[in-house]
Amino acid sequence: MNTLALLGAGASVDAGVPGSTAMTRQIVAALDTPQNQYYGITHAVNYAIGAMIAHRTANGANAYAGIDVEDLFSAVQMLAERESLEIAPFVQWSPALAGVRQGGGSMPAFFDKDFREGVLENRAFKGPGEMIKKAVEALTGSNSASTEELYTRLQMELLNALTRLVSVTDKDVDYLHPLLPTSDTPVEIATLNYDRSVELLCERRGVRLDTGIASWSGGSDWQWDEEAEVRLLKIHGSIDWRIHEEKGLGGLHETKVVTVGASDSPHYGSLPGVVFGARGKLRADGPFLSTLREFENMLARADRLLVVGYSFRDAHINVALTRWINSSPLRNITVIDPAFNNDPRVYERSSFSAQLLSATRSLEGSQWVRKLNLRVLKNTAAQGLTAPDLWSRPPEGAEFAHLVENKSDVTQVGADVS
Repeated sequence: MNTLALLGAGASVDAGVPGSTAMTRQIVAALDTPQNQYYGITHAVNYAIGAMIAHRTANGANAYAGIDVEDLFSAVQMLAERESLEIAPFVQWSPALAGVRQGGGSMPAFFDKDFREGVLENRAFKGPGEMIKKAVEALTGSNSASTEELYTRLQMELLNALTRLVSVTDKDVDYLHPLLPTSDTPVEIATLNYDRSVELLCERRGVRLDTGIASWSGGSDWQWDEEAEVRLLKIHGSIDWRIHEEKGLGGLHETKVVTVGASDSPHYGSLPGVVFGARGKLRADGPFLSTLREFENMLARADRLLVVGYSFRDAHINVALTRWINSSPLRNITVIDPAFNNDPRVYERSSFSAQLLSATRSLEGSQWVRKLNLRVLKNTAAQGLTAPDLWSRPPEGAEFAHLVENKSDVTQVGADVS
């Protein structure tokens, strides 16, 4: 059976990478420096988090549940672009945004000279009221343009902090060894993570790995090293990728990717080669549409899917999974995630997790019909990847619908499917 492994954020927690809410706390702590305090970065990120918590609690949510780091980044993106958003004419932004300051502020150039000429010498080429307004905005950083610029800068600070926090060492990655090949057939792994845990594992075990990025030339096709024992598709990028622009033969600039080692300094003028945040993961430039297309190719080659630590929140990934599930009857999926709940009532009906659960026991007419073999191991990645019979073919009898394992406790749900 050809198994494709799909790794989400939970797959890297055992390697020391913080989870989504812990990542928010650590990024905020990393940004709290004297320089960022001076330029308003610290104020901006604290304001964004405070506003998000206030909004959630006003709608009955737990104030202490924490803020998902991807939700935070999406909010910062929107604040940086708020005046250009299509809904901007219909939105009244919080007056508190004007209080987020950028820098200590200084008087506009030539203010003294212009004010003297405009008032004392009665030269009205600049009205004194407008001049004073500009001076106040310069001193307080309270105009719209300055706060948008501030949140644009905060985006970059968040990305840079993210790349530092997802760094791992080779001593932390041994628990991933069950993913390595046990035959001559190349193992295919798709990951939504930016860290280098799988790469470090392969380096440590002497396994030849290819991410395909070195062969990517800007097109939609993804090429693999034929000698690679592990094909690792990094759908959302990697911390050792840097994106920059190069002028092509036709004279137009095009996005390219440079891979850098952990000790290399980032290329001047380049950006981290990742897509981040709950919005905008279908980024048109760079290799990201190509990696998504190759992910669908990987699914087409797979008989079974092993999902480790993915919470099924990325719409573009879920669309690809939906097509794969619907392309053949009774697909086999194994999920390793301690947070996955086998009760569909805890999820919104439209959520992908709820849809997966409903497919294990679907009512058609007067009969319950099983559309999906779904097995869930409520373990961490380190525990789940060493579970007995993880790589064996799931049972295909009518009695199997949904198996939940919690460490040594095993229960069956939906055994009455007929």
